[in-house]
Amino acid sequence: MPIKIKKDIFMRINEIDKIFINETSQTSLNTCAKSDEKFFDAKFNDMEGLEVEQNVQTNTPKKSSDDKNKIIVEKSSDGLSETKYKGDEPLEYIEKRKDGSTKWTIKKLENGNFQSTLYRKDGSIYSQGEYLDFYEVCKLNEKRYDQDGVLVQKSYNNGSNLVHERYKNGILRVQEITDPMGESRVFERTIYNKDGSIYIHLKYDINGNVVENIKNVFKDKPGFDNFNKKNLDGDIDDGFEQGMSGSCYFVSTVQSFLNTEKGRDILKKSISYDSENQTATIKFLGVNKEYQFKDEEIKKAMGRLSTGDPDFAALLLGYEQYRTENLRKSIDGGFGNEVMKALYGEEGESNVLFGSMVIPIDKATVDDMQNKLQKGNFAITVHTPPVSVDTEFSKKDNEMGLINTHAYSLKSIDDDNVYVINPSDQKIIKLSREKFIQTFTTFSEVELK
Repeated sequence: MPIKIKKDIFMRINEIDKIFINETSQTSLNTCAKSDEKFFDAKFNDMEGLEVEQNVQTNTPKKSSDDKNKIIVEKSSDGLSETKYKGDEPLEYIEKRKDGSTKWTIKKLENGNFQSTLYRKDGSIYSQGEYLDFYEVCKLNEKRYDQDGVLVQKSYNNGSNLVHERYKNGILRVQEITDPMGESRVFERTIYNKDGSIYIHLKYDINGNVVENIKNVFKDKPGFDNFNKKNLDGDIDDGFEQGMSGSCYFVSTVQSFLNTEKGRDILKKSISYDSENQTATIKFLGVNKEYQFKDEEIKKAMGRLSTGDPDFAALLLGYEQYRTENLRKSIDGGFGNEVMKALYGEEGESNVLFGSMVIPIDKATVDDMQNKLQKGNFAITVHTPPVSVDTEFSKKDNEMGLINTHAYSLKSIDDDNVYVINPSDQKIIKLSREKFIQTFTTFSEVELK
């Protein structure tokens, strides 16, 4: 579909950081320019595509009560909010929950920037950041904390891109350099040992291909990235786990196939190994794609993509190549449907409609899943929501293996409990039906006929 600006002003995008208008002028997305004006408003039209309406800037003074302060109070089913203005300029925002606790504040600082703070119900700070504008479009820096006040994530603008850092027990473990408008495109990723030394450093091209891969010693867990050539036999077993990439959706989908007889048959046809040529051949039957990898390539993928069975690492190497060539995406972050399509040829079903509308999982959904699993020919994965002040898991949940933005294989359901498999360690997590409904927001499923 075309992307167009109203009034017959057409726009095209042919670089990651620039928008071209009428083939002559351009605006860069690569910097955070401070401005009180909006350049474009946009809306999506199902027939016409993305329509962008240009707001022309003029020197005409705005009509406003420049020296008058005002407060706008808005009530909703979740609570109420107050926005304080000086003339037409917003200076402070306060949002309260139904119980009266403060959830969110935005206030203007002396330097002209804006500080945004999110609070948990107990009053502790969930996150705090500084932005160039009131509407949090241009992020300068932001920090997120756990329930004990320990730093778990930090993001900051380095002048041209955003840098995202993840911490464990207050120690930097992962750093990503992404596009300036968010996290949709990763340029570099560095994974650290807990002593601060670099374990893996990666660079990506525009399509998500790994163009630089430096792998050192993983000191935190000896044997984590071992390559056992004897196990490279063209037969995927249960001895694999997610590595240091965001491939939980792939790991869990393969595990869900292993839960069924038909799925195991599909996986046997998806990988073979020639010991004489020391080459693994990967076939994605659903999309008619084939890839080959030598032992050394598979060995280098261990730890980064997966651990344990090298046959699974070879399969994931193949999917990484398929994804970058055909979807122009890195291996990190995805949904089970696309893996089901590659392995089997059908995307199956999910409770996500039109890309964003989610039908909640309820008792009827769980009953339906139970019936399908008992038939023995359904592969199902379930997914937790992205982390937020309202969706973060407790420390007890984390200890069970429940984390945000994570995919799990659905193993079985009985009248009282649901059993899921964590791709990070292949441990089975037992949840009551009620806890399952509270925990998972989306799912993917396919019938293997």
